[in-house]
Amino acid sequence: MTLDEYFDAIDDPVLAELGLLPREDATTLTEDLAGQPIVDTLQGFALDDPDTSDHHLLLGKAPLQGSVLFLSHDGTSRVVFDSLQSFLQAAREAGEQGDELRDLHPEGSPVAGDQRGLSALVNDLLDDGALTDVVVALIPSLDLLDLALLERLARDDDFFLGEAVAVEIARRPTKALVPMAKLCAAHPHPQVAAAGKRAAARGAALPEAAL
Repeated sequence: MTLDEYFDAIDDPVLAELGLLPREDATTLTEDLAGQPIVDTLQGFALDDPDTSDHHLLLGKAPLQGSVLFLSHDGTSRVVFDSLQSFLQAAREAGEQGDELRDLHPEGSPVAGDQRGLSALVNDLLDDGALTDVVVALIPSLDLLDLALLERLARDDDFFLGEAVAVEIARRPTKALVPMAKLCAAHPHPQVAAAGKRAAARGAALPEAAL
């Protein structure tokens, strides 16, 4: 779905009530959000303004271009839809059911198709050292198979990175990830350690066939 097709499709009072913006307003809001690290780094284009300080962004940065990220003012920012089409479908369902769009977010983020590209982007951001908020938003899109990257994240001085890794392992536990969960559990920061212990317990509880 192109942006032109998307903007034609949202010309609907029900979708307007959800805060979905016409092109001109979306462009203005995107300009207003300039300077926000996630918006700038991932080339986010604002799609809505539900008067909550939270927004859905269409991403233009590879390898997540075309995905829709939920930018949360005081919660967890992450990719929630893999395409504009999926975002629009969820918006229609929310409008029909009288729900907020965020109520239709999937429990977990879609795993990015280009994991090599995503790992490279995360490593580049870690090398920069100043954009860890962006990295935290990307961790849910990892497939958790790049153990070297997970270890780097878990050992980083920014404890939010280790916590985010542990949270994702707990959500998608495997026996192979138990050592990584234990690494998080041994972290000196209590938030990381607590999340790591939960992740390790969930991994240890899996049957051997779940390897």
